[in-house]
Amino acid sequence: MKREIKLSLIIASIILAVSFSSSGCGIFKGKDPVLVSIGKTKITLGDFQERIDNLPKRYQLIIKKRSNQYLQELINDTLLYNEALKKNLDEDKDAVKVIEEAKKKILIARLLKDEVDDSIEITDEDISVYYEDNTLKYMSPEIMRVSHILVPKKEEAEAILERLDKGENFDDLARARSMDPTAQNAGDIGYFPKGQLIPEFEYACSQLEIGQISGIVRTKLGYHIIMLTDRKLPQQKPLEEVEEKVKAEIRAVKRQQLFNSLLSRLRGENKIKINDEALVKLNSAEQTGGR
Repeated sequence: MKREIKLSLIIASIILAVSFSSSGCGIFKGKDPVLVSIGKTKITLGDFQERIDNLPKRYQLIIKKRSNQYLQELINDTLLYNEALKKNLDEDKDAVKVIEEAKKKILIARLLKDEVDDSIEITDEDISVYYEDNTLKYMSPEIMRVSHILVPKKEEAEAILERLDKGENFDDLARARSMDPTAQNAGDIGYFPKGQLIPEFEYACSQLEIGQISGIVRTKLGYHIIMLTDRKLPQQKPLEEVEEKVKAEIRAVKRQQLFNSLLSRLRGENKIKINDEALVKLNSAEQTGGR
């Protein structure tokens, strides 16, 4: 796993530094000192810093704490790359194909950055309208608060239910008779959202009004008698609490719209002709496994 992370950092560094950075580095005024020489290749302190700065933010702090290790990796890469050039591997047919495919992906990524990502604008009005149009997305869940008495046998539950019907106090019976750890709190399990507890137990809770006591409810834990003590209905979360989420969703929507618009324009500007006969043969070959 560590090796995979290391390789991903190296790849990210190469792609970002080569593809998306401007040439030169304005960090140092005057002469940029050479950090390391590897044969005829020289890497300046500015070059090295720029490589780190062009890594994803989540990696920058890690790399800065291990800058010497990262430098050694960079030296290793340079040594291996120079050796590959000596052996003319940059002219190898398979290597050229892979390089061209990588180049295509890098240029596509740059085009999308320029034409799509950098064109997205999100205004306060966008945020307000999206928030109001999608209120159900930003609702807090319904939560309930209940107390319960848990016993191992149905006969015990029936006896307790009779005592409750005669007016005995639920809290006192919970403390005295419940085998659940919540007995010391009069059976109070606190607030919980839907989906957190055993389904049979939750269903029984959902059928109660505040202050109402259930009949006997059986679960894998035993036999319960439940009292609903509070219920808080779903409420819309304030915009301040979900603003970043709203922005992210708007960005995703606008990105898709701009992407679709770009493709639509390009398809309109270019003549595209598919050889239907060849496509039928391709589909036929795939269905027969290439036989």
